Amino acid sequence: MEILNILTGFGGSAFQYVFGFISVLMVIVFVHEMGHFLVARWCNVRIEAFSIGFGKELWGFTDKKQTRWKLCLIPLGGYVKFWGDTNEASFADQDAANHMSDEDKKVYFQLKPLWQKAAIVVAGPVANFIFAVAIFTVFLMSIGQPFISPRVDDVQVGGAAETAGIQSGDVIAQINGNEINSFNDLQKYIMFNPDKQISITVTRQLESLTLSLTPKPFVFKDKYGNEQTIGRIGIIHNSSADERQFRTLSLPDALSKGSSEVWFIIKQTLITIKDLFVGKGDIKQLGGPVKIAQTSGQLASEGILPLVRLAALLSVGIGLFNLFPIPMLDGGHLVFYLIEALIGKPLPPKYMEYAMRIGVTLLLSFFVFVTINDIISIL
Repeated sequence: MEILNILTGFGGSAFQYVFGFISVLMVIVFVHEMGHFLVARWCNVRIEAFSIGFGKELWGFTDKKQTRWKLCLIPLGGYVKFWGDTNEASFADQDAANHMSDEDKKVYFQLKPLWQKAAIVVAGPVANFIFAVAIFTVFLMSIGQPFISPRVDDVQVGGAAETAGIQSGDVIAQINGNEINSFNDLQKYIMFNPDKQISITVTRQLESLTLSLTPKPFVFKDKYGNEQTIGRIGIIHNSSADERQFRTLSLPDALSKGSSEVWFIIKQTLITIKDLFVGKGDIKQLGGPVKIAQTSGQLASEGILPLVRLAALLSVGIGLFNLFPIPMLDGGHLVFYLIEALIGKPLPPKYMEYAMRIGVTLLLSFFVFVTINDIISIL
């Protein structure tokens, strides 16, 4: 009976993780592929299939324009397949154009102007960014943003703040030139900069002072047991219950703040990647499908709002990842189009094929690496 209880408990958690992960991923994939789809339709490209998932079709229908909309067995991605493509990666059939009528050529993706092909490709990541901005905007208009004054009430002895000269009563006005409106803004910038020198502007008795300090790294463990390294400077704000509040924003302000939030995520992601390449980052911070599934399941247990916020964060990440200049990704296609614009003709098919093979190898290697990294961090 005890073994049955353990298995039942594990099964429930496993289902929750998988359900949360698949739900979030399918929404993000749909948004991404819809970006490609809408711009392709605008450019009068014939579309054979719009698929969520790969492999065997589980459910689908064909619309009036002969596009097959389908849900497939393996829900780990999706694709929009244009007419005349040899596969889901939009790899062109080089002989197809030779046997087309003039009417067919007008709707063939590979014969479209270069700027249209680039617009169709970049539309997927852009849709992910717009989706994230929309989520943040709705949150800020309906729920609001937490506001706690960025006032320093106490400075810990030996902390980075004390060393830099920050005093009790100071109000943090800027970090690295970014305006700080609440203690939450302050925490966000400090957390993402462990062991990195930052510039802090404080207001002290109507005087503005700019100080430099380096947040000390601190290994933080959340309530689920997940570890991450964050920055700390050793300041305390003693907020009362009356001071804690959420401020809803107007549509223009929420849109501006939501856009800033997406840009902040993009910027911090690129900084993290740069640090990894120069040996300053921690590869343990990289998360793959196992980690995402775990986080999705944990947040799903807390309700729909945390899961929706995770969808916004992942949407930005997936949009940015797809813009990397790796063959098979949208960014790789954009590189091909750039080369075509420079040399005046497409790359020879054999070079495209070599590039695609390299891209597949890189992506599979990365997938295996982050999955192993996930498993090691969880065990």
